[in-house]
Amino acid sequence: MTNAQLGTLGSANLPMKTNFQNHRGLDAITGKGNFDIAEWMVHHLIDLLRSRTATLALLMKHSVARKILSHHWQLRTPLARPRVFLFDAKHHFDVSVDAVLLVLEFSGQTSALSCPVSTLDRPEVNLTKIALIDDCLVADSDAYDELRHLKQSVPPPALRWRSGTKHDCTQVMEFSRCGQTLSNGLGERVEIEPDYLYPLLKGSAVAGGGQSDSRYMLVTQKTPGDDTSVLRANAPATWDYLLGHARLLDARGSSIYKKRPRFSVFGIGPYTFTPWKIAICALYKKLAFQLVGPRDGRPVVFDDTVYYLSFDQEITARFVTELLNSSAATSFLSAFIFWDNKRPITVEILNRLSLTALASHLGRNEDLALLHSCKSASTDHLPGPLFGAAV
Repeated sequence: MTNAQLGTLGSANLPMKTNFQNHRGLDAITGKGNFDIAEWMVHHLIDLLRSRTATLALLMKHSVARKILSHHWQLRTPLARPRVFLFDAKHHFDVSVDAVLLVLEFSGQTSALSCPVSTLDRPEVNLTKIALIDDCLVADSDAYDELRHLKQSVPPPALRWRSGTKHDCTQVMEFSRCGQTLSNGLGERVEIEPDYLYPLLKGSAVAGGGQSDSRYMLVTQKTPGDDTSVLRANAPATWDYLLGHARLLDARGSSIYKKRPRFSVFGIGPYTFTPWKIAICALYKKLAFQLVGPRDGRPVVFDDTVYYLSFDQEITARFVTELLNSSAATSFLSAFIFWDNKRPITVEILNRLSLTALASHLGRNEDLALLHSCKSASTDHLPGPLFGAAV
């Protein structure tokens, strides 16, 4: 049970609202700020036991155990010998979840920032070792050690992974096309100007190979904070369509829309409108990067289950796609990925890989000029009409 779920149920039995996970900015008020109630309870118990001699052993989700370890390693909490034991929760409790027994010992001494992972059936055999290395939680410390020279601290703006566009109203903002006819998620035939309409690849389509699925998204802004009322004059049919569905759009619950122009979207910028992109779906349990080019002369956009890099030049995008689909890139990224997470691939993990270091590692030094030529996406990307007339 998560904090957000209790709120949805109208429960008054909620933990005190504090940013105990130390998230910054929007992360603290959006999805990252949510947490499992069991996680909060264990943090509370650890605070009570940190000055005592004690052992704490609890059954919990594997993902929660990792978050607890990461949090207290960063705080340098005196955990003497943390251990994680896997077991078959379906067999023992008839629940479909990756569950573990987390054992924490308190003795006033701090151990190394690592934790062996084994099974309850064979506790003496370590399957892997999770650790906090270079301020990052690592799923396989041995694999990371071999390729740690590929890590970067801060990616250059032009080679930074971005999240797809977030609008929280699929029924209104996404469309399917049959011939020249657009239909929204409510089954309505829609006639709007093409100016703010872009080809869409959802996460499932990206994971399936990045092929076109004749879907489109209404993107009301070019950059965050743009005044959406300009649509009234620039695209009156689009503005009327938004007003006609204002009840659904105004009811969007996410706090990111507060104090923003009406009908705003999120996760947009000049990078959204570049012609070439490399995309990956965060929800699928595989590392497969897809090269995505323009469709009908328009840049393709993604939903918010997709992360992507953006490029002006096809040759650079193809080169980087080769780098990312190499075995070295797969091994490096896999060292950080916990595949049992609901969203195993994150933008933070992707941004840890230095493409320049990777190119050198693979002996592609002669192609490094392609990476050095990348510039931050400008505001010059102004795609032409999608169909040439209102649709």
